[in-house]
Amino acid sequence: MERILGKLIGKQPGPLIICLAAVHGNEPLGLHAFQNVYSALVKNKIPFKGKLIGIAGNIKAVQSGRRYLDYDLNRCWTEDFVQNVIGGRENGQAEDEELRSIHRIISEEANGHHNLKVMVDLHGTSAEKGNFIVVPEELNEHPIITSLRIPIVVDLHKYLNGTLLSYYSDRGYVAFAFEGGLIGTSEAYRLHTSGLWEILETAGCVTGHDHHQQDHYSSHLAEMSANLPAKVKVLYRHLVKPEDGFRMYPGFHNFQPVHKNQELAIDAQGVIKSPHDGLIFMPLYQSEGDDGFFIVEEV
Repeated sequence: MERILGKLIGKQPGPLIICLAAVHGNEPLGLHAFQNVYSALVKNKIPFKGKLIGIAGNIKAVQSGRRYLDYDLNRCWTEDFVQNVIGGRENGQAEDEELRSIHRIISEEANGHHNLKVMVDLHGTSAEKGNFIVVPEELNEHPIITSLRIPIVVDLHKYLNGTLLSYYSDRGYVAFAFEGGLIGTSEAYRLHTSGLWEILETAGCVTGHDHHQQDHYSSHLAEMSANLPAKVKVLYRHLVKPEDGFRMYPGFHNFQPVHKNQELAIDAQGVIKSPHDGLIFMPLYQSEGDDGFFIVEEV
């Protein structure tokens, strides 16, 4: 698998759009969604402003069908850790070369003047109805974000140390995680595809590329947000460790209402109950991951 999924440089200046996919190796549909959009741009010779580049994330983990091999590639983007890896001062773990390669490409492609820099990190979730945007609170009203019409989580990055979106938002990017829904579903692929077209349109990279299709993509995004909250903030995070033996009770989906003291999961210590009334968020239904679930509330 090539690291660079595709690169397009328009004849006119404009935004820099960087799209990362499969930063978690068990979430590969973003790779195909980007290639779908990129191929359509090239094949149909759609006029383009600025620069678009797609980057494959954790290639080794994709090839192994795992979230990660040695460490989570979306929990390691702190200044000290990144500098240690770039300087070769880490212990030769599998993700070190992945991080070095991603960092190098982004640094090289960001050279030059761009009126806007956007970083889109495509993900999936292990529970149903997992279509939402994770973005720093100061960016939650940005036109790129609001154009996607799906729920916005304004403070999740504060609970997750070392996210790629935090690292690059600190460097002037409109950086966000774009969760497409349940891992491995055609719905997640469609949502990412629709969202990427909407991002390019809103950023001014393409205009009128195909009005019929654009209407279709916009309608699909609006349809996916029906009956979901527009914006939420985190009330509680349930952290888990491998030795906990954590198991989420079946049947929960993102943004499902739960009440205080409702039984949600079980681990070696016994039954785990919700500490708040609210909406359950990102319940863990996969073997790897540190977050058992979150409780959020609508803003």
